Amino acid sequence: MNALLMHQLYAGLAPWTALSLIFIGRNPHPDLRRKIASIMLSALLLLVVPINGWNGTAWIRVLEPNPSLTLTGLLLVVLVSRLSGKSLFRQEDWNAAWIFGAVAALVLYPMGLGLTRVDPYAWGWEGSLPLTSACISALLLLSGNRFGALLLLPSAGWLLGLQESTNFWDALIDPFYGGISLAVALFLIARKGLRQI
Repeated sequence: MNALLMHQLYAGLAPWTALSLIFIGRNPHPDLRRKIASIMLSALLLLVVPINGWNGTAWIRVLEPNPSLTLTGLLLVVLVSRLSGKSLFRQEDWNAAWIFGAVAALVLYPMGLGLTRVDPYAWGWEGSLPLTSACISALLLLSGNRFGALLLLPSAGWLLGLQESTNFWDALIDPFYGGISLAVALFLIARKGLRQI
């Protein structure tokens, strides 16, 4: 399989998963026909139906050419949980995912915009970030947190060259994951503050 096809298939995985979840809907127990129809309709809309000569994944790549492996993994966790009817992540696993995403976004994006002299995006081309991510993953797994297993995906995907970008930050976090994580982390902090009042 050539590298361009592999990058395009990976880039379409996150939107396909998200669209499948939308079509499955909020029904806690969707029937088998709805699950299969949702998955097939998502693939049909994203890959086959052209809009001004481009398929759906091409339009989504305009917004985000490299969806992070972390966000893609989280979407797949939700999709598999919905399809199987069993939750793969507990609440503490989700909390770890949102807190990790919020911290990574706060480290990468403000500094990357030039607010400090340090540019952490440049660290993504060195070998230290995959090792750091693997260490965080190991610590989470040792504490029994399932997000640690998912956090191995960016390192594996980066080593396999699944993304067009060769910067590890792009495998670890993207603006969508960072923004969602910041919003959820703020909500968790506010909820905890309200409980203490």
